[in-house]
Amino acid sequence: MSNFIEKTVLGIQSTFQDMFESDEIANKKGLMQSLDPRVRLLSIMLLIVIANLGNSLYYMEVMLVYSLILAVLSKIPMKSYIARISAVSIVFTGIVLIPSLFNVVRPGKPLIYITGSLYITRGGTLSALIFIMRSFISLSFIYILTLSTKWIEILKALRYFKLPKVFSATLDISLRYITLFLDVASNMFLARKSRNVGKSKGKSERKFVASSMGNLLIRSEHLSSEVYSAMISRGYKGEYKTISNFKFDIFDVVWILFNISFFTATFLVKGGKLWI
Repeated sequence: MSNFIEKTVLGIQSTFQDMFESDEIANKKGLMQSLDPRVRLLSIMLLIVIANLGNSLYYMEVMLVYSLILAVLSKIPMKSYIARISAVSIVFTGIVLIPSLFNVVRPGKPLIYITGSLYITRGGTLSALIFIMRSFISLSFIYILTLSTKWIEILKALRYFKLPKVFSATLDISLRYITLFLDVASNMFLARKSRNVGKSKGKSERKFVASSMGNLLIRSEHLSSEVYSAMISRGYKGEYKTISNFKFDIFDVVWILFNISFFTATFLVKGGKLWI
């Protein structure tokens, strides 16, 4: 059970480390970081839509190279980027797509025979590959956005695009208090670990975990009422303001014109829809 406490503390510390690294990446002078957050958010949403329009392997390859180049120019750590995106898009999506490879689910020309009547089809393999690439590309764009943009800027951009203020405020406060309660939970587990001598019994450790969960729940309820009272006393009327201001400049115009030109040229190559 002591391993459980150590793993929990290490897991919380790993989460904090990821948060700090995300802030450091967002402060770098990369391509995406140089754009106005509104342009960044809208660009990523449109890129995801454009990527999912395609049903051709060649088109997916173009979008895959585009996403990799965008990650490099945005100074995203490539090792963790490839590992995390691949784990979801290739491993998890690939497992779901395994049945679609076989002729019993998707009839077609045989590619690899498993038995005399069971084989992997060419069509099923191609469809699964395109689906995995589409998943990888979409997740890549989301990953690039979240690492190159601070959470507060994303929420402010969402409010600019008329996301309900209550919704964005809830997301913002939730993130802040998830961080706070992770710190509280980490301290509780560290305190338990420091008082623990010898091997603990499973029953007592389960009691500790249950009491910790209850303690955090009571604290969160008490703190939420205090925070809301503090916000009301400072004049909160359903809208909160931030000190950061957006600035749309010539670099954003260049980025927009480049993408319009690039995708227009891409769609026109080999007859547009057939190519896609």
